[in-house]
Amino acid sequence: MNELTVLQASHISNLTPPPGYGGIELIVDLLARYLISMGVRVHVMGVRNPHTNLPYHFINVFEKPVKSPSIKHKAKYVTKLLRHSIDVNVVHIHVQWLSIVSPLLRLLGKPTVLTLHADIRESLISQVVKRFNVWLVAVSYTQKRRMEARGFRVRDVVHHGIEVEKYPFLKEKDDYLVYLGRIDHSKGTHIAVRVAKRAGERLVIIGPIADKEYFKYYVEPYVDNHNIIYVGEVDFNTKVKYLSKAKAMLYPVQYEEFFGIAMVEALACGTPVIGFARGSVSEIVKHGITGYLVDDEDDMINAIKNVDKLNPSECRRDAEERFSASKMTEKYKEIYEKLLNIK
Repeated sequence: MNELTVLQASHISNLTPPPGYGGIELIVDLLARYLISMGVRVHVMGVRNPHTNLPYHFINVFEKPVKSPSIKHKAKYVTKLLRHSIDVNVVHIHVQWLSIVSPLLRLLGKPTVLTLHADIRESLISQVVKRFNVWLVAVSYTQKRRMEARGFRVRDVVHHGIEVEKYPFLKEKDDYLVYLGRIDHSKGTHIAVRVAKRAGERLVIIGPIADKEYFKYYVEPYVDNHNIIYVGEVDFNTKVKYLSKAKAMLYPVQYEEFFGIAMVEALACGTPVIGFARGSVSEIVKHGITGYLVDDEDDMINAIKNVDKLNPSECRRDAEERFSASKMTEKYKEIYEKLLNIK
C-alpha cells in the first residue's frame, strides 16, 4: 500500500451518512469525502444509508441501525473491524467501545486514532485507552483539558468542521434572535426565552424537544408565534434560512459543553453568537468580533443591544478559517501521516 488508506469506523446507531440529524455519522461522511478529494483511499464501516451514492468504499456491519448495541452486536463489529484493518494503513475509530480492539490493532501494526465525540467514562474502555496509549483526538481544547485532568493523554485537538460554502451568508439581518439546539434544561432554552422577553426581542426557537416536561412548563407557555416562535426540528434549508437572517444567536448553555456545532453554523451564516462564557463557547466565540461572551442574563441583554457593532463578514471569515470541513480534514490527514512517519 503506497498510498495512504484509512478505515473510518462510524457508529451503528444511525445511518452513515444520516438522512437528517446526525452527529458522529455526519462528521465521518464529511471527513471521508474530503479525504478522498485529498488523494486518500477511504473505507467506512457502519450502517450504510441505501439512498445515497458514496464516493468511498462502504463496509456494512448491519443492514439497519442498532440503537442499543448488545454484546453480540459489538462482537460482530469488532470482528469485522479487525478483518478489514489488514488492508489499511490507519484505523480511525469514532465509537469509544470499539477502542477495546486497540491492543490487537497494535499487534497488527495498525496505528489507531480515537476521536472523542464525547468524554470517556470510567470503565474497561478507559483503562484500555490509558494502558495502550491510544492516540486520542479531542474536539476542543476545553475537552482536552478536562480529559487530561483525569489522566488521559490527548495528542491532538481537531475542531469539527462544516461545509461552510453550503451556508448562505447575509450581511443585512432581520430583527429577531435565534436559538438552535435540543430543547432541555442543560441547553438553557428557558433562559433564551426569558432574555428575549426581558429585552423586548423576537426569538425563533429551532430544535428537537429532548425533555417534554421541560418544554411543557418552561418553554411552551411563552410561545405565541409572534414574539416567541417555535418552528420545531426543521430541514437544512429551513434551518439556514432562519440562521442567516437572525441578528444574533443566543447560546445560554448550562454546562461545560465540549463543542457546539450550532455556534459554528451561525458564524458561517454571518450571524454572531451571544453565549455564556463556559466550556467551548469561550473557544468558539471571539468576544467583540464574532459575538459576545457573557456571565449572566443581564450581560446577555446588554450584549443584544450592542450586536449591531459586530461585522457579519468577520463571523463568516472565522468559520472559513477555523471550522471548515477542509481544515478539519487537513488536520486529520496530518495526524495519519505523523503516525506513519511518511511526511
